[in-house]
Amino acid sequence: MSNSDLSGIISAVTTPVTETFDIDGGRLAQHCERLLNSGCSFVSTFGTTGEGASLSSAQKIPAMRALKAAGADMSRHIPSVMTPTADEAGAMIAAAAELGCRGVLVLPPFYYDFASDDGIVAFIDEAMRRAGRPDIDILLYNIPRFSRFTYTPELIDMLVAKFGSAIVGLKDSTGVAENGKMLAQRYPDLSIFTGDDRVMPSLVQAGGAGMIGGMPNVFSADLRKIFEAPGAAETEDLRKRAGQRIVTVDGNGSMLALKATLAAVYDDPSWARAVPPLLGLNAAQTATVLSEFAETGFVPTKAA
Repeated sequence: MSNSDLSGIISAVTTPVTETFDIDGGRLAQHCERLLNSGCSFVSTFGTTGEGASLSSAQKIPAMRALKAAGADMSRHIPSVMTPTADEAGAMIAAAAELGCRGVLVLPPFYYDFASDDGIVAFIDEAMRRAGRPDIDILLYNIPRFSRFTYTPELIDMLVAKFGSAIVGLKDSTGVAENGKMLAQRYPDLSIFTGDDRVMPSLVQAGGAGMIGGMPNVFSADLRKIFEAPGAAETEDLRKRAGQRIVTVDGNGSMLALKATLAAVYDDPSWARAVPPLLGLNAAQTATVLSEFAETGFVPTKAA
């Protein structure tokens, strides 16, 4: 791949927020640095796990600038662009380029479910125009459960024809292993990621690039080991544990379960706070998550 560095474990970072539901830049910087030091190749802020659809560009862009001001290596950051407006998408892309981010992860514009493939191409083109057409790499974010649109091979072909080598990869969050493998085989020059720990080993063996997902927020070291030896006997137990853990998270509020776990890891209850309309887990729900994680051998060792 021409962008062969785009591989490995990429954490879709959870977003710590203040009591007034603004982004807590200090905690975010600390967490991103910890992830990059514990097995993640890159971090992706403000995606689904990061409650990106609940935060405005006016909140996210200053937080990105604060990360750089705090010393973050922005070449290891791939912020998500999650908005149905080309103007806000353009602002996010422009900021990411200005700050030297490795790329952007672009969700299709949601809401109008009768938009066409041509319309999706036009949306990204208009966002890039408003951004000043910067030289920045684009990863496509395929999560039809939320966006209601699918980056099909036909649409991917149209985007590659329009934007050329600026399209460098795709995150497939369908959870369907065969879909990820098909994309990896059809697009050998693109970095194809999954959002599902359970899919990642077979995808990597089929030529995929790795994963972009929420679970590395807590389990980055384990997932890095699986990535490096996806079919090896020595990672079989880790693969089993990863499967059990994602069932726990999916059954207990997704990113809310991860936030509750990080509250235990950091010994900091504010980490469990979510942005409305989401609400943090209550004590009983948190106890369930931690108990089920404990069954997989996880102990929330306090992080500095």
